[in-house]
This record gives sequence, C-alpha cells and structure tokens, in this order.
Amino acid sequence: MSMALRHWRAGFLLMFIACVGMIGFALYHQIYHWVMPCLMCVYQRLAIIVIGVLALVAAAWQPDSKGGVKLLGGLIILAAMAGALAAIWNLRLQYGPVDPSVTCAASLPFPIDLNQAPAWLGTLIRPVGDCSAIDFKLFGVTMPAWTLLAFLGLIVVTVGLCSARCAEIGRRRWR
Repeated sequence: MSMALRHWRAGFLLMFIACVGMIGFALYHQIYHWVMPCLMCVYQRLAIIVIGVLALVAAAWQPDSKGGVKLLGGLIILAAMAGALAAIWNLRLQYGPVDPSVTCAASLPFPIDLNQAPAWLGTLIRPVGDCSAIDFKLFGVTMPAWTLLAFLGLIVVTVGLCSARCAEIGRRRWR
C-alpha cells in the first residue's frame, strides 16, 4: 500500500471521526444544556453529516483515477462550503445590525417533514432555536464561528489529501 493511499485513508477516517465528534458535541449540549439548534444550526449539522458520510466513503474507497479523487473531494468541499455559508449567515444574524426583514426563527418552513420521521432524527435536526440568540460560547467564541472554522479546516484537509492522491496517481502513470 502506497504512502499517499495510507494518508488518504487515515485522513478521511480522522475526518469522519471529527464529524461524529462535532455532532456528538452538539447533541450533548442540546440534550444536557438545552442549547436548542436554530434553522441555520440544523443546516450546519446536515452539512457535517454529509461530510462525515462522504469521508467514510473516501476512507473505504480506493479511487484509482484523478476523476474519482476530484469527484469525491469536490463533493466534500461543496458540502463544507454550504455549511460555511450557513455559518456565515448565522454569524450575520448574531452580530450584524438588527434588521426586522431578515429572520431565522423556528417558525420558518423546514424542507423535511419531521412528523413522519423517527424520533431520533427529529432530535438531531429539528430547528427550535432562534438564530440571532447567542446561547453558547466556548472560549468566548460562538458555535457558528467554531463550525465556520471547522468547515474551513475540512476544506483545507480535503484539498491536501486529494492533491497528494492525484500526485501519486500521476507518478504511477509515468512509471
């Protein structure tokens, strides 16, 4: 097994574990400290779940073509960018000027009917909080700022792992 493939698998396995840890951290604070997720928080959670699933697929799959590497990396980066945009919008609602026309309350329509879903799924992704409320800080930084940093970090790690894998595929073809 080549060095880049070992780094590929270990890197994406660590990314999957990090995503599971982030969701676990959010659920811990939701269940034990009553920090309820808002609509933007739920969108960030969904992005983390998608990234985690794609990272697990990447850890198990051995892409032998640059196209496969770019497809998988591109999907992860796309999900991370969507999560980062939700985090930026959430930060704008928390720290931006108060604008009554811009809202993110729990009463906004959510695209998934959670009444038909299992109860555990509703616990994970039911938006009930207010996006403009700052009800959690860790080291003086709010949750959307932490998730924005996490999404940016996931993008950097994905680009690095995909670049290394593409370089190895290119070297292998020229032998």
